Amino acid sequence: MRLAAILLLALMTVTGHGAEDSDIGYPSPAAALAALKKNPDAQFSVMDGWTIVSTKENGNLVMWSFTPEGHPAHPAAVKRTMTRKDGAWYLDMKVLCGGTKANCDKLVEDFKQLNERMTQYIREHHGT
Repeated sequence: MRLAAILLLALMTVTGHGAEDSDIGYPSPAAALAALKKNPDAQFSVMDGWTIVSTKENGNLVMWSFTPEGHPAHPAAVKRTMTRKDGAWYLDMKVLCGGTKANCDKLVEDFKQLNERMTQYIREHHGT
């Protein structure tokens, strides 16, 4: 799963990123993390205090990022789903953030920048 390794590598370079849509499929970041812990296919790691989870949903790679305690946007969960259609990669990002509006907006902007770098890398190394 080379793409998963690429995404994990990209996650290590930045601490924080987000999106406008907050429908992560769970009522809270804690509920999302608890559900993922019950998923035998989920792969967990911790990087700079962030809990990172990779799994698949409907055949698509899903990368979750959970803020560490003490992070200004905590508790927050960022769900990024990578899909490929007609040879092109698409990234859908959803964020549920419990911090202040300013801290959550910063989280979103950070992840947007990371997503742009990931998308550029994928285009350069995997086409489209």
